[in-house]
Amino acid sequence: ENVLMISHLERNELNIEKTKQDINEIIDLAISHVSLIVENKNGNIITEKNANKSIVSGNETHLINVLVNILDNAIKYNDNSPEILITTENIGSRLFIKVKDNGIGMSKAVQSKIFEKFYRKQTGDLHDVKGHGLGLAYVKKIITFHNGNISVDSVIDEGSTFTIQLNTLTK
Repeated sequence: ENVLMISHLERNELNIEKTKQDINEIIDLAISHVSLIVENKNGNIITEKNANKSIVSGNETHLINVLVNILDNAIKYNDNSPEILITTENIGSRLFIKVKDNGIGMSKAVQSKIFEKFYRKQTGDLHDVKGHGLGLAYVKKIITFHNGNISVDSVIDEGSTFTIQLNTLTK
């Protein structure tokens, strides 16, 4: 399903309808999708919604999927109890959403490839975490489709921070 979705996105064949979305509601819905997994690992998700302008033109389902994907990785790539902080802020007409975790982190080499299709971080001969290496490629395509940007900053053994930038709408 993800392969097909990415293929359609790459060829601009996916007709995704955009409507006014409140990012605060999108964040809450995404958290609700992963909250039980976080609780089972004795973790926490904290939100600091500082953005005054939180309305964007977007697709609810795909924006939720973007955040769920990032949150899921923050949980999976963590050897401890996941501590995740989601913040929002406005800079000019842009909305910044940051998802910071206390996971295993990534080298600069890995950071430069994680948004590529089928890329998966190697740990010796084995993949400790199941997946197809499509999640973050999908995330990048969806954010680009929403005229936004996504970046990552990470330190090994300290965690990662994913930053999403989107344009805001006036209410």
